[in-house]
Amino acid sequence: MIRTAVALIVLLFSSHALAHKVNQSYVFVDVYDERVEGRVDITMADLNDVLGLALPTDGAATMADIESAVPTIQAYVREHAAMGIDGGPMSMPFTGVAITALPLGQYVSLNFAFVELASPPQSIELRYDGIMHARTTHRAFLVIQNNWKTGTFDQEGNIALSFEPGSGVLSHDLSDTSTFGGFAAMVEMGVHHIWIGIDHILFLLALLIPSVVRRVDGQWQPVESFRDAIIYVLKIVTIFTLAHTITLSLAALGKVTLSPRIVESIIALSIAVAAVDILIPVFGRRIWLVIFGFGLFHGFGFASILGGIGIPPKYLVHSLLGFNLGVELGQVVIVCALFPILFALRRQTIYIKGLMRIGAVALIVVALYWFIERGFEIDLQGGALLNRLLGRS
Repeated sequence: MIRTAVALIVLLFSSHALAHKVNQSYVFVDVYDERVEGRVDITMADLNDVLGLALPTDGAATMADIESAVPTIQAYVREHAAMGIDGGPMSMPFTGVAITALPLGQYVSLNFAFVELASPPQSIELRYDGIMHARTTHRAFLVIQNNWKTGTFDQEGNIALSFEPGSGVLSHDLSDTSTFGGFAAMVEMGVHHIWIGIDHILFLLALLIPSVVRRVDGQWQPVESFRDAIIYVLKIVTIFTLAHTITLSLAALGKVTLSPRIVESIIALSIAVAAVDILIPVFGRRIWLVIFGFGLFHGFGFASILGGIGIPPKYLVHSLLGFNLGVELGQVVIVCALFPILFALRRQTIYIKGLMRIGAVALIVVALYWFIERGFEIDLQGGALLNRLLGRS
Protein backbone atom coordinates (compact mmCIF):
# COMPACT_ATOMS: atom_id res chain seq x y z
CA MET A 1 0.00 0.00 0.00
CA ILE A 2 2.85 2.39 0.79
CA ARG A 3 4.39 1.89 -2.64
CA THR A 4 1.05 2.55 -4.29
CA ALA A 5 0.53 5.72 -2.26
CA VAL A 6 3.96 7.01 -3.23
CA ALA A 7 3.26 6.32 -6.91
CA LEU A 8 -0.07 8.10 -6.64
CA ILE A 9 1.45 11.18 -4.99
CA VAL A 10 4.14 11.41 -7.66
CA LEU A 11 1.51 11.24 -10.40
CA LEU A 12 -0.72 13.83 -8.79
CA PHE A 13 1.93 16.46 -8.27
CA SER A 14 3.79 16.16 -11.56
CA SER A 15 3.13 17.62 -14.98
CA HIS A 16 0.28 16.44 -17.20
CA ALA A 17 2.69 14.29 -19.22
CA LEU A 18 3.10 11.91 -16.27
CA ALA A 19 -0.07 9.96 -16.95
CA HIS A 20 1.76 7.16 -18.74
CA LYS A 21 4.67 5.43 -17.00
CA VAL A 22 6.59 2.19 -17.37
CA ASN A 23 4.99 -0.86 -15.70
CA GLN A 24 1.59 0.82 -15.44
CA SER A 25 -1.69 0.55 -17.32
CA TYR A 26 -4.62 2.94 -17.37
CA VAL A 27 -8.36 3.25 -17.71
CA PHE A 28 -9.21 6.76 -18.94
CA VAL A 29 -12.81 7.91 -18.54
CA ASP A 30 -14.88 10.81 -19.88
CA VAL A 31 -18.06 11.48 -17.89
CA TYR A 32 -21.18 13.03 -19.43
CA ASP A 33 -24.79 13.24 -18.27
CA GLU A 34 -26.03 10.61 -20.71
CA ARG A 35 -22.96 8.42 -21.20
CA VAL A 36 -19.57 7.36 -19.86
CA GLU A 37 -16.87 6.54 -22.36
CA GLY A 38 -13.14 5.98 -22.30
CA ARG A 39 -10.30 3.61 -23.12
CA VAL A 40 -8.03 1.00 -21.57
CA ASP A 41 -4.32 1.59 -22.32
CA ILE A 42 -1.83 -1.29 -22.07
CA THR A 43 1.66 -1.32 -23.53
CA MET A 44 2.44 -3.71 -26.35
CA ALA A 45 5.38 -5.07 -24.36
CA ASP A 46 3.09 -5.96 -21.44
CA LEU A 47 0.60 -7.65 -23.75
CA ASN A 48 3.41 -9.65 -25.31
CA ASP A 49 4.49 -10.81 -21.86
CA VAL A 50 1.11 -12.01 -20.60
CA LEU A 51 -0.37 -13.27 -23.88
CA GLY A 52 2.71 -14.56 -25.68
CA LEU A 53 2.09 -12.23 -28.60
CA ALA A 54 4.69 -10.78 -30.92
CA LEU A 55 3.43 -7.21 -31.21
CA PRO A 56 6.10 -4.76 -32.48
CA THR A 57 7.80 -2.85 -29.65
CA ASP A 58 10.00 -0.61 -31.79
CA GLY A 59 7.51 2.28 -31.60
CA ALA A 60 6.53 2.01 -35.25
CA ALA A 61 3.59 -0.42 -35.07
CA THR A 62 0.53 0.20 -37.23
CA MET A 63 -3.02 -1.05 -36.92
CA ALA A 64 -2.21 -3.71 -39.52
CA ASP A 65 0.44 -5.10 -37.15
CA ILE A 66 -2.02 -5.64 -34.29
CA GLU A 67 -5.24 -6.39 -36.18
CA SER A 68 -5.04 -10.17 -35.88
CA ALA A 69 -4.35 -9.94 -32.13
CA VAL A 70 -7.27 -7.60 -31.30
CA PRO A 71 -9.82 -10.35 -30.47
CA THR A 72 -7.30 -11.99 -28.13
CA ILE A 73 -6.51 -8.68 -26.44
CA GLN A 74 -10.18 -7.81 -26.02
CA ALA A 75 -10.93 -11.21 -24.53
CA TYR A 76 -8.04 -10.79 -22.11
CA VAL A 77 -9.18 -7.34 -20.98
CA ARG A 78 -12.78 -8.55 -20.55
CA GLU A 79 -11.45 -11.28 -18.29
CA HIS A 80 -9.33 -8.96 -16.19
CA ALA A 81 -11.34 -5.72 -16.26
CA ALA A 82 -15.00 -4.81 -15.84
CA MET A 83 -16.79 -1.54 -15.19
CA GLY A 84 -20.24 -0.71 -13.88
CA ILE A 85 -22.20 2.54 -13.66
CA ASP A 86 -24.26 3.27 -10.53
CA GLY A 87 -24.03 -0.33 -9.35
CA GLY A 88 -25.23 -1.73 -12.66
CA PRO A 89 -23.95 -4.84 -14.46
CA MET A 90 -20.18 -5.05 -14.74
CA SER A 91 -18.92 -5.23 -18.32
CA MET A 92 -16.47 -3.70 -20.77
CA PRO A 93 -18.47 -2.70 -23.88
CA PHE A 94 -15.74 -2.13 -26.46
CA THR A 95 -16.36 0.22 -29.38
CA GLY A 96 -13.01 0.18 -31.14
CA VAL A 97 -9.26 -0.09 -30.91
CA ALA A 98 -6.40 2.31 -31.59
CA ILE A 99 -2.68 2.74 -31.01
CA THR A 100 -1.49 5.47 -28.66
CA ALA A 101 2.13 6.43 -29.30
CA LEU A 102 4.16 8.03 -26.51
CA PRO A 103 7.91 8.59 -25.99
CA LEU A 104 8.16 5.55 -23.68
CA GLY A 105 6.42 3.24 -26.12
CA GLN A 106 3.18 2.36 -27.87
CA TYR A 107 -0.05 1.39 -26.10
CA VAL A 108 -2.94 -0.62 -27.42
CA SER A 109 -6.01 1.50 -26.60
CA LEU A 110 -9.32 -0.34 -26.30
CA ASN A 111 -12.18 2.16 -26.50
CA PHE A 112 -15.43 1.52 -24.63
CA ALA A 113 -18.71 3.33 -23.97
CA PHE A 114 -21.75 3.09 -21.70
CA VAL A 115 -24.45 4.97 -23.61
CA GLU A 116 -28.03 6.14 -23.16
CA LEU A 117 -27.80 6.33 -19.37
CA ALA A 118 -31.15 6.98 -17.71
CA SER A 119 -29.68 9.69 -15.47
CA PRO A 120 -26.36 11.43 -14.88
CA PRO A 121 -23.90 8.86 -13.45
CA GLN A 122 -23.37 8.97 -9.68
CA SER A 123 -20.61 6.37 -9.37
CA ILE A 124 -18.19 4.21 -11.31
CA GLU A 125 -17.29 0.70 -10.16
CA LEU A 126 -14.16 -0.87 -11.64
CA ARG A 127 -12.46 -4.23 -11.29
CA TYR A 128 -8.97 -4.39 -12.78
CA ASP A 129 -6.09 -6.84 -12.39
CA GLY A 130 -4.67 -6.77 -15.92
CA ILE A 131 -0.93 -7.58 -16.10
CA MET A 132 -0.58 -7.42 -12.30
CA HIS A 133 -1.99 -10.94 -11.96
CA ALA A 134 1.25 -12.06 -13.64
CA ARG A 135 3.55 -9.28 -12.45
CA THR A 136 2.97 -8.13 -8.89
CA THR A 137 4.94 -4.90 -9.37
CA HIS A 138 2.52 -3.69 -12.02
CA ARG A 139 0.01 -0.95 -11.12
CA ALA A 140 -3.11 0.40 -12.78
CA PHE A 141 -5.07 3.63 -12.44
CA LEU A 142 -8.54 4.91 -13.21
CA VAL A 143 -8.20 8.44 -14.57
CA ILE A 144 -11.16 10.82 -14.90
CA GLN A 145 -9.94 12.69 -17.96
CA ASN A 146 -13.03 14.79 -18.73
CA ASN A 147 -16.00 15.77 -16.57
CA TRP A 148 -17.54 19.18 -17.25
CA LYS A 149 -19.35 19.36 -13.91
CA THR A 150 -16.07 19.17 -12.01
CA GLY A 151 -14.15 21.41 -14.40
CA THR A 152 -11.99 18.51 -15.57
CA PHE A 153 -10.78 18.86 -19.16
CA ASP A 154 -8.21 16.57 -20.77
CA GLN A 155 -6.50 15.89 -17.43
CA GLU A 156 -4.37 12.75 -17.73
CA GLY A 157 -3.11 13.23 -14.17
CA ASN A 158 -6.55 13.24 -12.53
CA ILE A 159 -6.29 9.83 -10.84
CA ALA A 160 -9.49 8.59 -9.22
CA LEU A 161 -8.60 4.99 -8.28
CA SER A 162 -5.34 3.09 -7.82
CA PHE A 163 -5.13 -0.69 -8.32
CA GLU A 164 -2.64 -3.21 -7.01
CA PRO A 165 -2.85 -7.02 -6.75
CA GLY A 166 -5.88 -7.99 -4.71
CA SER A 167 -7.67 -4.61 -4.98
CA GLY A 168 -10.88 -6.23 -6.21
CA VAL A 169 -13.75 -3.91 -7.18
CA LEU A 170 -13.21 -0.24 -6.31
CA SER A 171 -15.76 2.56 -6.56
CA HIS A 172 -15.38 6.23 -7.44
CA ASP A 173 -18.09 8.70 -6.35
CA LEU A 174 -19.36 11.07 -9.05
CA SER A 175 -22.20 12.60 -7.03
CA ASP A 176 -20.23 15.61 -5.78
CA THR A 177 -20.71 17.55 -9.02
CA SER A 178 -22.96 20.38 -10.14
CA THR A 179 -23.70 22.70 -13.00
CA PHE A 180 -22.45 25.56 -10.85
CA GLY A 181 -19.16 23.71 -10.33
CA GLY A 182 -18.69 23.43 -14.07
CA PHE A 183 -19.62 27.08 -14.57
CA ALA A 184 -17.15 28.17 -11.87
CA ALA A 185 -14.43 26.11 -13.54
CA MET A 186 -15.09 27.87 -16.85
CA VAL A 187 -14.80 31.26 -15.11
CA GLU A 188 -11.45 30.18 -13.69
CA MET A 189 -10.34 28.99 -17.12
CA GLY A 190 -11.24 32.38 -18.63
CA VAL A 191 -9.25 34.24 -15.97
CA HIS A 192 -6.29 31.93 -16.47
CA HIS A 193 -6.37 32.30 -20.24
CA ILE A 194 -6.25 36.09 -20.23
CA TRP A 195 -3.47 36.06 -17.66
CA ILE A 196 -1.27 33.74 -19.72
CA GLY A 197 -2.31 35.31 -23.04
CA ILE A 198 0.67 37.64 -23.39
CA ASP A 199 -0.48 38.90 -26.80
CA HIS A 200 -3.86 39.96 -25.34
CA ILE A 201 -2.09 41.64 -22.43
CA LEU A 202 0.30 43.51 -24.73
CA PHE A 203 -2.64 44.78 -26.79
CA LEU A 204 -4.27 46.09 -23.60
CA LEU A 205 -0.95 47.64 -22.56
CA ALA A 206 -0.65 49.43 -25.92
CA LEU A 207 -4.11 50.90 -25.31
CA LEU A 208 -3.46 51.80 -21.67
CA ILE A 209 -0.14 53.60 -22.15
CA PRO A 210 -1.77 56.68 -23.75
CA SER A 211 -4.78 56.60 -21.41
CA VAL A 212 -3.14 58.97 -18.90
CA VAL A 213 -2.05 61.57 -21.46
CA ARG A 214 -3.72 63.62 -24.20
CA ARG A 215 -2.46 65.18 -27.40
CA VAL A 216 -2.42 68.98 -27.23
CA ASP A 217 -1.11 70.80 -30.31
CA GLY A 218 0.53 67.59 -31.47
CA GLN A 219 2.27 66.95 -28.15
CA TRP A 220 1.44 64.49 -25.39
CA GLN A 221 0.40 66.17 -22.13
CA PRO A 222 -0.58 64.48 -18.84
CA VAL A 223 -4.30 64.44 -18.06
CA GLU A 224 -5.30 66.67 -15.17
CA SER A 225 -7.82 64.43 -13.42
CA PHE A 226 -8.12 60.79 -12.52
CA ARG A 227 -11.74 60.90 -13.64
CA ASP A 228 -10.85 61.82 -17.23
CA ALA A 229 -8.30 59.07 -17.43
CA ILE A 230 -10.49 56.36 -15.93
CA ILE A 231 -13.41 57.26 -18.22
CA TYR A 232 -11.08 56.80 -21.19
CA VAL A 233 -10.01 53.40 -19.83
CA LEU A 234 -13.60 52.34 -19.28
CA LYS A 235 -14.38 53.18 -22.89
CA ILE A 236 -11.39 51.13 -24.07
CA VAL A 237 -12.32 48.12 -21.99
CA THR A 238 -16.00 48.31 -22.92
CA ILE A 239 -15.35 48.47 -26.66
CA PHE A 240 -12.75 45.71 -26.53
CA THR A 241 -15.06 43.55 -24.40
CA LEU A 242 -18.05 44.09 -26.69
CA ALA A 243 -16.02 43.18 -29.75
CA HIS A 244 -14.39 40.01 -28.48
CA THR A 245 -17.63 38.86 -26.83
CA ILE A 246 -19.38 38.94 -30.22
CA THR A 247 -16.87 36.73 -31.99
CA LEU A 248 -16.22 34.52 -28.98
CA SER A 249 -19.94 33.74 -28.88
CA LEU A 250 -20.32 33.24 -32.63
CA ALA A 251 -17.26 30.99 -32.86
CA ALA A 252 -18.12 28.95 -29.76
CA LEU A 253 -21.64 28.36 -31.09
CA GLY A 254 -20.23 27.27 -34.44
CA LYS A 255 -21.74 30.15 -36.39
CA VAL A 256 -18.45 31.58 -37.68
CA THR A 257 -15.04 30.00 -38.18
CA LEU A 258 -11.73 31.54 -39.15
CA SER A 259 -8.30 30.10 -39.78
CA PRO A 260 -6.13 30.11 -36.61
CA ARG A 261 -3.24 31.28 -38.75
CA ILE A 262 -5.18 34.38 -39.78
CA VAL A 263 -6.49 35.01 -36.26
CA GLU A 264 -3.11 34.73 -34.56
CA SER A 265 -1.43 36.87 -37.22
CA ILE A 266 -3.98 39.67 -36.91
CA ILE A 267 -3.83 39.56 -33.10
CA ALA A 268 -0.09 40.15 -33.39
CA LEU A 269 -0.69 42.94 -35.89
CA SER A 270 -3.20 44.59 -33.54
CA ILE A 271 -0.43 45.18 -30.99
CA ALA A 272 1.77 46.86 -33.58
CA VAL A 273 -1.04 49.08 -34.90
CA ALA A 274 -2.03 50.24 -31.41
CA ALA A 275 1.62 50.96 -30.60
CA VAL A 276 2.16 52.92 -33.81
CA ASP A 277 -0.68 55.24 -32.80
CA ILE A 278 1.34 56.13 -29.67
CA LEU A 279 4.23 57.35 -31.82
CA ILE A 280 2.21 58.86 -34.66
CA PRO A 281 -1.44 59.98 -34.27
CA VAL A 282 -2.67 57.95 -37.21
CA PHE A 283 -6.19 57.25 -36.01
CA GLY A 284 -7.10 60.06 -33.63
CA ARG A 285 -10.76 59.74 -32.67
CA ARG A 286 -11.11 56.70 -34.91
CA ILE A 287 -9.04 54.63 -32.47
CA TRP A 288 -12.35 53.26 -31.17
CA LEU A 289 -13.00 51.63 -34.52
CA VAL A 290 -9.52 50.12 -34.43
CA ILE A 291 -10.09 48.72 -30.94
CA PHE A 292 -13.43 47.24 -31.97
CA GLY A 293 -12.12 45.76 -35.21
CA PHE A 294 -9.12 44.09 -33.66
CA GLY A 295 -11.18 43.06 -30.65
CA LEU A 296 -13.23 40.88 -32.98
CA PHE A 297 -10.13 38.86 -33.84
CA HIS A 298 -9.11 38.59 -30.19
CA GLY A 299 -12.52 37.00 -29.64
CA PHE A 300 -11.68 34.29 -32.17
CA GLY A 301 -8.46 33.72 -30.24
CA PHE A 302 -10.39 33.23 -27.00
CA ALA A 303 -12.81 30.87 -28.74
CA SER A 304 -9.99 28.56 -29.82
CA ILE A 305 -9.56 27.57 -26.17
CA LEU A 306 -13.18 26.45 -25.84
CA GLY A 307 -13.01 24.59 -29.12
CA GLY A 308 -10.13 22.46 -27.92
CA ILE A 309 -11.59 21.02 -24.71
CA GLY A 310 -14.62 19.14 -26.01
CA ILE A 311 -17.47 20.88 -24.18
CA PRO A 312 -20.72 18.87 -24.09
CA PRO A 313 -23.36 20.60 -26.25
CA LYS A 314 -25.72 20.68 -23.27
CA TYR A 315 -23.34 22.97 -21.39
CA LEU A 316 -22.07 25.08 -24.28
CA VAL A 317 -24.00 28.21 -23.22
CA HIS A 318 -22.94 27.78 -19.59
CA SER A 319 -19.34 27.38 -20.73
CA LEU A 320 -19.52 30.40 -22.99
CA LEU A 321 -20.94 32.65 -20.29
CA GLY A 322 -18.54 31.40 -17.63
CA PHE A 323 -15.44 31.61 -19.80
CA ASN A 324 -16.32 35.09 -21.05
CA LEU A 325 -16.98 36.27 -17.49
CA GLY A 326 -13.59 34.91 -16.49
CA VAL A 327 -11.88 36.74 -19.34
CA GLU A 328 -13.51 39.99 -18.27
CA LEU A 329 -12.58 39.50 -14.61
CA GLY A 330 -9.00 38.71 -15.56
CA GLN A 331 -8.93 41.74 -17.82
CA VAL A 332 -10.22 43.99 -15.03
CA VAL A 333 -7.47 42.74 -12.71
CA ILE A 334 -4.82 43.54 -15.33
CA VAL A 335 -6.20 47.02 -15.89
CA CYS A 336 -6.45 47.68 -12.13
CA ALA A 337 -2.84 46.60 -11.70
CA LEU A 338 -1.40 48.66 -14.56
CA PHE A 339 -3.50 51.80 -14.67
CA PRO A 340 -2.62 53.27 -11.21
CA ILE A 341 1.09 52.89 -12.03
CA LEU A 342 0.71 54.63 -15.36
CA PHE A 343 -1.38 57.39 -13.80
CA ALA A 344 1.21 57.97 -11.08
CA LEU A 345 4.01 58.25 -13.66
CA ARG A 346 2.19 60.44 -16.18
CA ARG A 347 3.75 63.76 -15.06
CA GLN A 348 7.28 62.42 -15.11
CA THR A 349 9.29 63.62 -18.08
CA ILE A 350 10.64 60.13 -18.57
CA TYR A 351 7.10 58.80 -19.06
CA ILE A 352 6.30 60.74 -22.24
CA LYS A 353 9.77 61.09 -23.67
CA GLY A 354 11.07 57.74 -22.58
CA LEU A 355 8.62 55.10 -21.47
CA MET A 356 5.93 55.82 -24.05
CA ARG A 357 8.32 55.93 -26.99
CA ILE A 358 10.54 53.05 -25.94
CA GLY A 359 7.54 51.00 -24.91
CA ALA A 360 5.79 51.63 -28.23
CA VAL A 361 8.87 50.67 -30.24
CA ALA A 362 9.35 47.51 -28.19
CA LEU A 363 5.71 46.53 -28.72
CA ILE A 364 6.00 47.11 -32.45
CA VAL A 365 9.15 44.98 -32.73
CA VAL A 366 7.65 42.08 -30.76
CA ALA A 367 4.33 42.27 -32.60
CA LEU A 368 5.88 42.35 -36.07
CA TYR A 369 8.13 39.46 -35.12
CA TRP A 370 5.07 37.41 -34.15
CA PHE A 371 3.16 38.57 -37.23
CA ILE A 372 5.91 37.33 -39.58
CA GLU A 373 6.27 34.01 -37.74
CA ARG A 374 2.54 33.35 -37.60
CA GLY A 375 1.55 34.74 -40.98
CA PHE A 376 4.31 33.05 -42.95
CA GLU A 377 4.62 30.03 -40.62
CA ILE A 378 8.37 30.33 -40.19
CA ASP A 379 10.63 30.25 -37.14
CA LEU A 380 12.78 33.34 -37.11
CA GLN A 381 16.17 33.19 -35.44
CA GLY A 382 15.82 34.09 -31.79
CA GLY A 383 12.08 33.53 -31.82
CA ALA A 384 12.22 30.74 -29.26
CA LEU A 385 14.17 32.97 -26.85
CA LEU A 386 11.72 35.85 -27.36
CA ASN A 387 8.76 33.60 -26.69
CA ARG A 388 10.37 32.22 -23.52
CA LEU A 389 11.09 35.73 -22.24
CA LEU A 390 7.46 36.68 -22.84
CA GLY A 391 6.09 33.50 -21.31
CA ARG A 392 4.88 31.88 -24.51
CA SER A 393 5.50 28.19 -25.16
